[in-house]
Amino acid sequence: MAEALVSAILDRLATSTQQEWRLLAGVEQEINRLESYLKDIHAVLEDAEEKQVTDASVKRWLTKLKEAAYELEDVLDECNFASLKTTVPVEAGFFRKVRSSICCDLFRQVGWRHRIAVQIERINDGLDEIAKERDRYQFVKREIKQPSRIESTSFVDVSKLHGRDQVKKEIVSALLSEESRQTISLLGMGGIGKTALAQLIYDDCEVRQHFSKMIWVCVSDYFDQHKIARTILDAFPRRNLPIPASLEGIFSQICENITNTKFFIVLDDVWTERDEDWEPFKAILRKGMPGSRILVTTRKESVTVGMESFRVFHLEELSDHFSWLILSQIALTGKDKNLCETLEDVGKELAKKCKGLPLAAKTLGGLLREKRTKDEWLNVLNSELWRLKHAQEYIFTPLLLSYYDLPPAIRPCFLHCVIFPKDYVMEKFKLISHWMAHGYLNHGNGGNVDMEVVGEEYFNYLASHSLFQDFERDDSGSIKSCKMHDIVYDFVKFLVKDEISYKGDCSDLTSEVVRHLAFPLVSIDSIKSRMHFMEKRRSLVVDLVVHESGRFVINDEDYVNLIAEAKCLRLLEIPGYRIKWFSKKIQNLIHLRYLDLSISMISSLPEEVCELHYLLYLNVSGSWIKELPGGIGKLMNLRYLLTFRCDRLYYYPKGIARLTCLRRLDVVKVEANNHPARFSFGDLENLDLLRGTLEVHFITKFYDMEEAGRAKMQNKTHLKQLHIRSYQSPPLVRDALLQALSPPPNLGIEFSYCT
Repeated sequence: MAEALVSAILDRLATSTQQEWRLLAGVEQEINRLESYLKDIHAVLEDAEEKQVTDASVKRWLTKLKEAAYELEDVLDECNFASLKTTVPVEAGFFRKVRSSICCDLFRQVGWRHRIAVQIERINDGLDEIAKERDRYQFVKREIKQPSRIESTSFVDVSKLHGRDQVKKEIVSALLSEESRQTISLLGMGGIGKTALAQLIYDDCEVRQHFSKMIWVCVSDYFDQHKIARTILDAFPRRNLPIPASLEGIFSQICENITNTKFFIVLDDVWTERDEDWEPFKAILRKGMPGSRILVTTRKESVTVGMESFRVFHLEELSDHFSWLILSQIALTGKDKNLCETLEDVGKELAKKCKGLPLAAKTLGGLLREKRTKDEWLNVLNSELWRLKHAQEYIFTPLLLSYYDLPPAIRPCFLHCVIFPKDYVMEKFKLISHWMAHGYLNHGNGGNVDMEVVGEEYFNYLASHSLFQDFERDDSGSIKSCKMHDIVYDFVKFLVKDEISYKGDCSDLTSEVVRHLAFPLVSIDSIKSRMHFMEKRRSLVVDLVVHESGRFVINDEDYVNLIAEAKCLRLLEIPGYRIKWFSKKIQNLIHLRYLDLSISMISSLPEEVCELHYLLYLNVSGSWIKELPGGIGKLMNLRYLLTFRCDRLYYYPKGIARLTCLRRLDVVKVEANNHPARFSFGDLENLDLLRGTLEVHFITKFYDMEEAGRAKMQNKTHLKQLHIRSYQSPPLVRDALLQALSPPPNLGIEFSYCT
């Protein structure tokens, strides 16, 4: 991550010197020092990042470097922010800039300019010490190639489970037996293939014919009784019954459904063995018909005892032969027969390094697929990283090879995934938006390629290298969501344990090093005493914890204090809470790029939100919001405005017409004519970068064909679907509207009507 961070700063320095720094007289020499230090350090970072895995002192050196780089990035942001304020659109004209001679208030403040200069000087002094320390480690300089745009690749799926036929046969036999006890356990280490085998058994035709109800529950290490019970209940038809608020009510409905049902439940990835956690489930599941079965997958032998298993299948490592079959099925795809024969001997030696772990073989296969010479394969075989001794590191060795084979710009994107909990279904759109918020998609881009395109390429690169799995695809075959395998997740946690943290509590709020923090908010009291540690946080994701009472309550004052302290935040995500208003202090979060207040009780946003000129993503979907701020047009960089299912939002402000960077505007309510204050249909005129689906809700009962023509839909070539919701109109009126719209040929248009 250090390499990508320093590279991004060097890129910014190169483009910022002529813009921001010219307004800070006297700092040119310090900026030159900064660039000199960073360029010298950057040359050895590839070597340093590899050595940090086995050398704690190198890791500490890199931590110091990242601390300095983060502080410098904040200074750059602050200066650029002040520069942006001089170009904010004004009411009289969307694109008219304030005269460059009129500087913003910040630049006129001598105190502010002095503080920035002192910060830069202090950062330089720190970099001087870091540069001196660098020499003692004797790092080797390497030429770090900037990644070119990544070509799309086809995905390779290992469709056959190698080496598990016999154990599968035995488990199926046990499932179909007359044994009165219910539970069978599948035991093995992380990455051994327990879940894959369970999925194969779950989809077996004989198994499906034998049981009348099939249920899959992903349990994971953060045990949540409510979530597990809901998953089981959701497998049964609802019959228009409301979902009970209490856990006891859910258990009662499960009991009603499961009685006289011969079921098969897979409890995947069970960690907790506490009787008090599982006893309610065991009591209810015993009410199923004789022959019902539970299959538990776990890494812990104590779980198999606690679950009262009558059979325990210990999943052993694969033989080298089967490891080679998995590896070769991926690595040799697309290579000609002669090349495959040349690579086979080295490949079989590499397969031995996987130590029987299917995930390791699959991951290593993804690494080798793009390496087309024997020398490249030998370089992987002879890598120093194979010499790691610690057991955890030994398991991670193939993953380390894949990680260091990633282009440096993609590494922070990969590492960021552990901001989510284990077993989390990562939506591609959300993940890419996170990457964008932290500037991970700007590196080496130069503004020539959309960040969305870069993000899509990075995502597909990670997916095609077997670092993501469990893909869900849309109708076109594109991936919508994915997961990380447990061992891959644990591996990333191993790499970033000091910087990115997802916790089941708030313990890491007190860490000075953690920059990206996510936790389920169980009690606001648990973080009140730790507010002063929020200053350096760059991500704050507060997970929604489902309680019997519904949304969790955050008091207004508590919430104000929470966000006011986190002045370096780039990303703030707190969906699903009872937030009724938002503090004006949000304008202090000048670095904020991503704000998610979806499914909240907030009714309005303060005008101060419009001072967040870096903001790229604003999501209030499903909230109680009644109005958007009138000055929203000042958010000149906004790319996503999400207001889906905001039923109380009656009209949209005119300023949205100025948001010419918008890529996604999922819903907009429009006036048919050109209204002076409200968004009108014709105000879509300059929003030519919109993509995906746009829902337009007319709030009047007539169409203005001239206004429809002003929307210039023919220029919306990236938009795929336009859904027009309006009052009932005669077919002739609808046909006239379509003619006035003059849509591009690739745009699908759908009408629906309200009364």
